[in-house]
Amino acid sequence: MEFSKGAVDRAARLILDVWQLPPGPDGELPAGGPGMDELVRAMTAVTWWRGLHTGPLTKVAANLRYHVAKEGGQIDGRIDVSQRLKRRPTMIDKLAREPQMNLTQMADIGGVRARLPSLAHVQAVSRRLAKTWTVVRTRDYVTHPKASGYRAIHHVVRRDGRLIEVQLRTVRQDAWANQVEDDGRDRGVGFKFGFGAPEVHAYYVVMAEAFEALDRGRQLTPDLVARLNEAFTAARPLLPRTAFRP
Repeated sequence: MEFSKGAVDRAARLILDVWQLPPGPDGELPAGGPGMDELVRAMTAVTWWRGLHTGPLTKVAANLRYHVAKEGGQIDGRIDVSQRLKRRPTMIDKLAREPQMNLTQMADIGGVRARLPSLAHVQAVSRRLAKTWTVVRTRDYVTHPKASGYRAIHHVVRRDGRLIEVQLRTVRQDAWANQVEDDGRDRGVGFKFGFGAPEVHAYYVVMAEAFEALDRGRQLTPDLVARLNEAFTAARPLLPRTAFRP
């Protein structure tokens, strides 16, 4: 069974509309919403579109491993490249956060990530991809970090007609991003999406600054250490025990 892009986008919107409505009694579908047959067809369309990214994703991951090896980007003797397809609920959740986006425009349904030993390796692999791949868009969050403190280089590449997102991170950048996500999961708060107390985000920003300094081979200045300790003290009651500690 195949679907047009328009049908896929309409299917995703229908699922989103149902997802945003309160359930009926005993968990039934919301009154006035689509019937079960229509909802199942919509889910089938979205799952079909997701599945189209499987082959291109595998090819991108394999090719990325090649480029990482060429640049000597192994960590402890191995190439650290991972891949994933967004789950259907995660795709619908992203559409809820970004209502102007259609599902067929989503560039990170398929995602590949390389964890690299240094900024020099991140930049070297990034240059190789720009020269040899069809890169649709690049976002350099190393040169221009997100307000949250997030740092990495992202390329959106086209492979076999599908968009795949490639993330290049240092070990520290990856640890920072994973910690923010883990803390949010522990607290039930979307820290990675900007939700939660400002004290927590202020701490993440300073921690990212400290990691950036270390990635660039610099010692932490007394001022940065003081700001890090101050930010952690303010955020500590709001963080899980597993959060980074200065």
